[in-house]
Amino acid sequence: MTAFLATALLMVSAAFEVSAPPFTVEARDGSDAALAERSLAILQDASAEWAPWLATGEAPIRLILAESEEAFRHYAGPLGRPNVSGIAKAWQGLMVVKTPGVTRPGSDFRGTVRHELMHVLLFRNSNTDHMPRWLNEGICMKMANEYQWQSSFTLAQMFVESRVIPYSLLDRALHTPDSGMEFGDAYAQSLSMTRYLRDTIGDERFWAVVRGMRELPFADALREHGGISPTEFWQGYMGSLWRVAWLGVLTPSSLLGFGGFLVVAAWFRRRGKDKVIYRRWEKEEIEDQLFGPVVVSWDEVVEDPDAWKDGGDDDERRNGGT
Repeated sequence: MTAFLATALLMVSAAFEVSAPPFTVEARDGSDAALAERSLAILQDASAEWAPWLATGEAPIRLILAESEEAFRHYAGPLGRPNVSGIAKAWQGLMVVKTPGVTRPGSDFRGTVRHELMHVLLFRNSNTDHMPRWLNEGICMKMANEYQWQSSFTLAQMFVESRVIPYSLLDRALHTPDSGMEFGDAYAQSLSMTRYLRDTIGDERFWAVVRGMRELPFADALREHGGISPTEFWQGYMGSLWRVAWLGVLTPSSLLGFGGFLVVAAWFRRRGKDKVIYRRWEKEEIEDQLFGPVVVSWDEVVEDPDAWKDGGDDDERRNGGT
């Protein structure tokens, strides 16, 4: 017991805390004081940048810097795995992010902090139970400036290899992927779809849709505030993928090669047939099937920001990421 108390006192004395309401950053290792100051600046800059769309509010937001895998697991529990860089418990206003020395080489500390903060702000400004999981993750990646180029190239490969994930399966792929590849694909597609939606309806309408989900499910908010139906959005997005695929084909040293060229060319022939099929669908029926109520809980969000950089361990992907 004496040894335990001594260890606890040592941990308290070694902690460093810096705050500027509503933000508090806590470094459990006093040597990370400079990183705590940097993290606070990241939070303040991001909050000011996003203020036109999302209010930070006065409720406290706490960021804990985990200086070891053990410290991270203390908060993340069984989800505290090596391939997970941070967690957000949005309803508590709590974020825990691994320090750069703990994450894998090349990890984006600034991007991870911004990503986690966006989860908190989405929770506070919308009803994330109404928000599709792909959109929640896509917004966080987009606003954190994460993986813009990597996601485009991944989408090009997905298109060429005919592994674009159907809308009705996308949230499941983010929650319980069948493989590391599917997990990475789902993240890349989520970012791509979010970027397409924002570009299509514009910033003002996009954020009106996000805030509108405080009262309305995604499909209704998209119609009322975005001015398009879910079916129009999905068909438009699928129709836009050939541009991404062409980019992948034309990139020097592209891995897609001549086979990719043939697949993209075949897309134009297939598109005409798809239009005929779309006209046969009953609009309300297809929207109800694809854009029905979201059942995934967003009480806790766990991030794997390096999802598509390598295959990773399938079990870790299955249990640790979003």
